[in-house]
Amino acid sequence: MLIKSSDRETKTRSAMRDGPGSVLIKDICSKEELYEKNRLFAQMTLKKGCGIGYHEHSGEKEIFLINSGKAIYNDDGNEIVVNAGDVLICEDGHGHAITNISEEDCELTALIVLN
Repeated sequence: MLIKSSDRETKTRSAMRDGPGSVLIKDICSKEELYEKNRLFAQMTLKKGCGIGYHEHSGEKEIFLINSGKAIYNDDGNEIVVNAGDVLICEDGHGHAITNISEEDCELTALIVLN
């Protein structure tokens, strides 16, 4: 199966999880293609100063792969600087947030895995 980039749904979410600015989300697979085992598999782009606000996961975990850029990641209240190549895992029952702190876009791949 081939899913062309031009066929993938792209949307913009303002104040995602009450975070600053907006986030560009381009689905990698549709929910149907995830076989009810995952909730999200997408590429996300955070412009300078934009991000996803702090939120907790229940019944699932979220994995981020930072593809490019630099961001501040809030891991259960602990803020750390993350860079391209870093993998971030927010386990079930924990919370996180992320905000781009660089001039360039911060691009990441996000996967939400259901328990």
